[in-house]
Amino acid sequence: MQIELHNFDGKAKGKIDLDEKIFNIESNLPIIGELVRLNEASQKQFRARTKNRSEVVGTTQKLGRQKGSGGARHGSKKANIFRSGGMAHNLRGVRTSKKLPKKQKQLALKHILSSKLKTKNLILIDELKLNKPKTKDLQNSLNRLKVSSALILEGDKPDQNFAYASRNLKSVKYTNVNAFNAIDLLTYEKLIMSRDALKIIQERKF
Repeated sequence: MQIELHNFDGKAKGKIDLDEKIFNIESNLPIIGELVRLNEASQKQFRARTKNRSEVVGTTQKLGRQKGSGGARHGSKKANIFRSGGMAHNLRGVRTSKKLPKKQKQLALKHILSSKLKTKNLILIDELKLNKPKTKDLQNSLNRLKVSSALILEGDKPDQNFAYASRNLKSVKYTNVNAFNAIDLLTYEKLIMSRDALKIIQERKF
């Protein structure tokens, strides 16, 4: 299986072989859905956690006489009105945590990458580089490729000018090949990869 290699001006430069075990498998929506839910859960912030009366340290010895003090008849230093007492309606700090085996995560990513290729939404670029950090230059190049929404993956050595130019484009996300996830792949219509990014993905087998 092969895919056309382009430069960033849209001109073809030949073809590159693709690993069929990554880019030529049937899409499985339930597996993809599990990975998406995992990514969504991991992006949620941890909630605050406070202690209630049963969790704080304090004496439960009666603090004074039952009658005659003129005040309340406290029976515990752990009540919420005292300093270091437990919170009456404490924050639980619960966040739905999901786990997924590593092999299943990799399989789900393969399904998404395969679907991108089959729907002709995968574009392979020789080098993702710009001479100047200008958003206009990047937008013009994307227009020549007929791209309006894209996740752009670079290898281990991203171009600084390209990174600066992509910041002002809301419909484009430029990231390292080590940092993308299922939500990114599904949010943006096109997937643009450099030759270096493709090499890393195929060497890792995911």
